[in-house]
Amino acid sequence: MKKFLFLTVLFCQSLFSLAQDFKVVGYYTPTKNPEEIQINLLTHINYAFAIPAKSGDTLLPIGNPENLIRTEKFIHKNGKQIFISVGGWGIGDGGGDDTRFHKMAERAEGRHTFVKNIMAFVKKYNMDGVDFDWEYPDEESPSADHYVALVTEMADALHKENKKLTAAVISYGKKGYGTKNEVFEKMDWLNLMAYDDDYGPNYVVAHSPYSLAIKSLDYWLIERGLPAKKATLGLPFYSKKGMGNYGPSYKDLLKDGASPFDDYWKGAFYNGMLTIEEKTKLAKKQGLAGVMIWEISSDTNDEWSLLKAIERGAKH
Repeated sequence: MKKFLFLTVLFCQSLFSLAQDFKVVGYYTPTKNPEEIQINLLTHINYAFAIPAKSGDTLLPIGNPENLIRTEKFIHKNGKQIFISVGGWGIGDGGGDDTRFHKMAERAEGRHTFVKNIMAFVKKYNMDGVDFDWEYPDEESPSADHYVALVTEMADALHKENKKLTAAVISYGKKGYGTKNEVFEKMDWLNLMAYDDDYGPNYVVAHSPYSLAIKSLDYWLIERGLPAKKATLGLPFYSKKGMGNYGPSYKDLLKDGASPFDDYWKGAFYNGMLTIEEKTKLAKKQGLAGVMIWEISSDTNDEWSLLKAIERGAKH
């Protein structure tokens, strides 16, 4: 009987460990009070964004530092981790203009100063790690090699202090080669942005269907050789109306009458609960580190919550 109980305890502990190992990483822009975050359904928060200065080698003062401090205390009080996400599509100069990153990374002195300043930020605000959101190093220019050098120096500095380094990367395609394989070993994991695939065609398409999740995993895991345990599958909590046009958030779609079970409403494509749950199951089946969300403020806090759909999918 004692042996049976002992084995039962070990089995339960094993299940708990597996559950803890599956990461649910939520990007958070401070548009809502941090105490409203459904922190019990998340493992990590990526606080977005810290913006590089025009010189590239330092950071602009964080907007509303009081909110970052408040968020950090709330996250740590609940036993979860918070990273500072650096960059973003806007990055201070408008959509996709990553000149600031290029300018910093092309010089060893610039990289060293940048890493030094980020480490000071991490210490000041008690961050558990850093998330790079450089969109994107160029696959056919020296910036791809500069990115490797930057990641190497940043990872070494963070890991020395028992902190982590992650990065957001494109879902698939030629542009992804700007993130060279050499960074895989240094990164704790990569957040695969498996959404926004509606640019280019002259007709309206869904920006993040289930098929894109498969395509993104095929690219990174099979074609590129990224270990599954170093990947999180990106999930959108927002809609798009095709050809780069953004639509309402998930919660605003529901307020307008959209169904939480569907993926389309009044010209806007989104991911409802069923699709989010199935994508989470896919991430589990493929042995991924977990899933990533852009952006948690777009969720509801009721029975139709997409985070709750992730919780259901992660149990399979």
